[in-house]
Amino acid sequence: MLSCSIYYYSHKTPQKDRSKVFELIMFNILFTSIASLIATSMEPLVTTDMNFYNYVQQFAETIYFALHVLLAPLFALYVVFVNNWGDNHSTKSIFLFLSPALLLELFVLTNPLTGLIFYYQDNVLFTRGPMELLIYAESAGYLLFMIQQLWLYRSILLKTAAVVLWIFIGCGLFGMVVQLLFPWLKLELFCEAISLMGVMLLIEMDDFHTDSMTGVYNRHMFIADNDRYIRSNRKYMVMVITLLNYNSFLRMLKNEDLEEMVRNIIHWVIKNSRGTVYRIARNKIGIITNQGRMECNQFAMFFKECTHSSDVHLNMLNNVSLSLSASIDIVCVPDEISKPELLIELSEELHDAIKPGLIVHCEEDVEKVKRRVELEQILKKAIQEKSFEVNYQPIWNVETSSFDCAEALVRLHDPVFGSIPPMEFIPIAEQNGMINDIGRIVFEKVCLFLHDNEPNRYGLKEIEVNLSIFQLYVENTDVMFRNIMEKYGVTSKQINLEITESSALNENGIVKEHYEKLRRLGFTFSLDDFGTGYSNLIQVISNDFKNIKQDKGLLWDTKNPNSHKFLVESINMIRKFRLDVIQEGVETKEQLELVLNAGANKIQGYYFSKPLDAPSFLDFIRSRNASTNPVHA
Repeated sequence: MLSCSIYYYSHKTPQKDRSKVFELIMFNILFTSIASLIATSMEPLVTTDMNFYNYVQQFAETIYFALHVLLAPLFALYVVFVNNWGDNHSTKSIFLFLSPALLLELFVLTNPLTGLIFYYQDNVLFTRGPMELLIYAESAGYLLFMIQQLWLYRSILLKTAAVVLWIFIGCGLFGMVVQLLFPWLKLELFCEAISLMGVMLLIEMDDFHTDSMTGVYNRHMFIADNDRYIRSNRKYMVMVITLLNYNSFLRMLKNEDLEEMVRNIIHWVIKNSRGTVYRIARNKIGIITNQGRMECNQFAMFFKECTHSSDVHLNMLNNVSLSLSASIDIVCVPDEISKPELLIELSEELHDAIKPGLIVHCEEDVEKVKRRVELEQILKKAIQEKSFEVNYQPIWNVETSSFDCAEALVRLHDPVFGSIPPMEFIPIAEQNGMINDIGRIVFEKVCLFLHDNEPNRYGLKEIEVNLSIFQLYVENTDVMFRNIMEKYGVTSKQINLEITESSALNENGIVKEHYEKLRRLGFTFSLDDFGTGYSNLIQVISNDFKNIKQDKGLLWDTKNPNSHKFLVESINMIRKFRLDVIQEGVETKEQLELVLNAGANKIQGYYFSKPLDAPSFLDFIRSRNASTNPVHA
């Protein structure tokens, strides 16, 4: 047990209440073993006449029983903390839980006077007293309680922990029964020591659930603990500290130095927070606590003070003071968040800029995270099931007086959340890499639509399909598009690709290369949202766009008199370069007249039609093109 203790403290950063109980068990067995060895070693030296060795033997035996009486209740308490019951109860309730053992402890400590637990016949022969069976009864009672607890909480225990605890109980029962029947065979402590070593290695020292750099529990354990707590209907608080400028430090400092700073912060958090601490990402520290929101807010303010304190040195590295930027999220589980994976995402994408100091996020920020992660789950499901819908908004060609073009618009509907607008889920898809899968699904559905319905019979020449700039980072986008077109017998002349961030075409070599590959397949391109973002006239000319789509913002801005003037001037300028201008967002007759007089030759908007599902769109172009141009009747 001594070697176990040395190994434990050289590899572990104890922090959980259960770890403290484990330490008590470990030292209990250690000192119980020492007391047993001393009492046994005195046997050859004792005599019928009381001498020094007799007193040492009786004292050691009393210590043995005093400690051993506490072993079963301590391990029962450990099981209680492992299955999360103990964290919900006060010190008073835990004291009541241990009261049978504490009462029995009085009999043990007074045994030298009463001889009720044991005595030495003729001062030599160890003899059980009339109340020694109470110790076995007490141990059996706590063991039965452990069995009941493990069975009751079997659904929320980690599998490894459950197996190890069942083995410990089995070994304890075996050793207790053997020593009860054969008092001379000192087997009980040996069985308990061996099984405790298993608990240490597979529960307390489980590397899979421990961060190797700091010794605290890691992301896996954070999710597992939250999952178990939520399933056991437990109400508690979670705090997540995010070091916002961690990546900036990583570029400037050695990794070992930065890890040392993180270790210092984590050790400070362990010391000053009443809860379990986890490192859930390189720059994130999670805390699970039973404290209330007021205490958590006080901790946040104290953390803020200490990050700027010259005495604490949380932001010091090699005697240099760093400008630490951090945020802390405080949420009540399960009232505010009821999914463990949502807790991991706290502080993600919530700030446009990183500012020095500590930011405490409010409930509105937490709601944004919840919404974002929930949408990610919806997107994953929609990609798996290919449940995205494609609507088509007609585009009127002024020169041919027909609807010979349309924009394919992706739509997402969830049974629980209802219709989710593209402006909400597209940015999320671009951030987490799902946009490539969504783009493939939309492109294939457009090709299927062209194959099955042959809309060219009704005057439709091409369909505008949105292409995210992130799709141009993927090596085989051109191959994927070509294979899909070959599958449905569609040509690139029937599809015009629409992109937004034209600056990347000139600034990023990979994007430019993949853009040229698509052009070689015969695709033409439109530039979306001209007049906003990174678009400028030089990029328009150099990349040879077929259509320039004017952003609707200028058209809808009626408060600023210069907006419409700028819109007219930009349309005139683009048309001078003989490029087609698609004006989107046209909803009124006045808006239509404005952009027509400016020279826009393609019009898109609710003035003509909202985005339509495939059957409705076919009916629209069939009837409208027939009425405006008899050729398509």
